[in-house]
Amino acid sequence: MLELKGLEKTYLKHTVNEHRALRGIDLQIADGEFITVIGSNGAGKSTLFNAVAGTFFCERGRIVLDGRDITYVREHRRARQISRIFQDPMKGSAPGLTIAENIALAYARGENHLFSFALSRRKLELFRDCLAQLNMDLENRMNTRMGLLSGGQRQAVTLLMATIHTPRLLLLDEHTAALDPLTAERVLEMTRSIVAERNITTLMITHNINAALSTGSRTLMMEQGQIILDLEGGTRDAMSVPDLLAVYREKCGKALDNDRMLLDNEQNMDVHGSE
Repeated sequence: MLELKGLEKTYLKHTVNEHRALRGIDLQIADGEFITVIGSNGAGKSTLFNAVAGTFFCERGRIVLDGRDITYVREHRRARQISRIFQDPMKGSAPGLTIAENIALAYARGENHLFSFALSRRKLELFRDCLAQLNMDLENRMNTRMGLLSGGQRQAVTLLMATIHTPRLLLLDEHTAALDPLTAERVLEMTRSIVAERNITTLMITHNINAALSTGSRTLMMEQGQIILDLEGGTRDAMSVPDLLAVYREKCGKALDNDRMLLDNEQNMDVHGSE
């Protein structure tokens, strides 16, 4: 279980540009829960992920993971239990190393011992089997450098790296946003499959409202550093994209200003309208 209690984070404190990015966030996430997170530009989504990952320490509040207070645990130590995938396919892996070497780095980190380039046959077979599950023929390209892969291939390998040892928490920071629609859907489907199979507690930021409502079992909406909506169960199942936009307008007194979210919504409406 992940428990956030009263998290507060302020950037540029005591200056004219002071910005309260998190305003007393309270959140409980059960083991194995898959939660999607949406919100306008600057709502605090990535700041929330940075706080949980340990990129910085918050001014106030507590972060408890599986009963252990990790509020002041350093980021590199949290990384043993918390995996994160970023929007940029170039992050989270070493472009100059091969696919096998990158996976070995992730595998060694989970095993908590130093990495060696002398990969054993047992490890190579394990990596090959894992890659085969991606259905991208990457198991036959293990000596290819990561920097030569397409964005979708790289994100798929990064997803594998993040879950080769099942993490206590998986943070997906718009990990499909930089991909073309077809590749994004493919990577998202891989994500759903791996998370379900491993029962991984997951938080996923997305700009795609349809994906937010159809992925996992719970959706959070953030605005100005606060969680303004927490949807699950029948209420979430009955919520359409227009419904959600209307709720946002009612709660915030303005229309959603995330251009990518609105564009994705329009594109999805066009597709469904033509079917």
